[in-house]
Amino acid sequence: MISFSSYNLFRHEKDSFLDIIKRIKDGDTLLRNKFIDDFKPFILKCVSQLVGKKNNLAQSDEYSIALIAFNEAIESYNLDKKTKFVSFSKQVIKRRLIDYLRSTKKNNVTVPFSYLKDYNTGFYEHSTSNFEEKFLYDKNSDYSIDFETREEIKNFELKIYEYKMTIEDLIECSPKHRDTIILCLKVANIIIENESLYQSFRERKILPYKELTEHFNLCRRTLEKNRKFIIAMVFILKSDLEVLKKYIYDTLGR
Repeated sequence: MISFSSYNLFRHEKDSFLDIIKRIKDGDTLLRNKFIDDFKPFILKCVSQLVGKKNNLAQSDEYSIALIAFNEAIESYNLDKKTKFVSFSKQVIKRRLIDYLRSTKKNNVTVPFSYLKDYNTGFYEHSTSNFEEKFLYDKNSDYSIDFETREEIKNFELKIYEYKMTIEDLIECSPKHRDTIILCLKVANIIIENESLYQSFRERKILPYKELTEHFNLCRRTLEKNRKFIIAMVFILKSDLEVLKKYIYDTLGR
């Protein structure tokens, strides 16, 4: 009888990544436990990207939520879809954590721009296991981060660069107060839903201050102070970055 400690996740060389997930979904509890255990560095990294590094993160409520979300991702993952499991599970984890943080009013409900930065540069600074190296860190692997999402983030970076902005700038300038965040999101929504305002914004490379102050009774000083954040919101709402868009629309109450 093979003990758990000597159990080999890849005991069948011909097993593909999808075969492993299928066996788990079919009821292989031992394989599920080993699979989750090997993914714990990845899950912990997802948590730290959203809530920041803090003491005893592995004992936190957020980490427990992330473990549950990862197990949920295994169950809900569609084996017939082209979406990579790593990308899918990260989205599920982040959605559950965002819901949890919003419900407990933690982290000042700030938009997690670090998601963009970390997604574009890779999940890990160092590999910690053969499993992680094989499936998460290999840029040429079919199981690496979703290519389309990477391209969308690169496109987003190019757009904000036109406005002399970087993702690092956005992390620093994100509003800390919920009321300000909601106001900025509403301004961004006004711009993208008004074709003339959006075209003016894209052509002139500045916010349409005059129209926003005259027709929507908004304070120019507030607009100028939060200019970078509003511009980022406009481009995110126009993008395919579904995790951040879901967060934004949830915040707006839509």
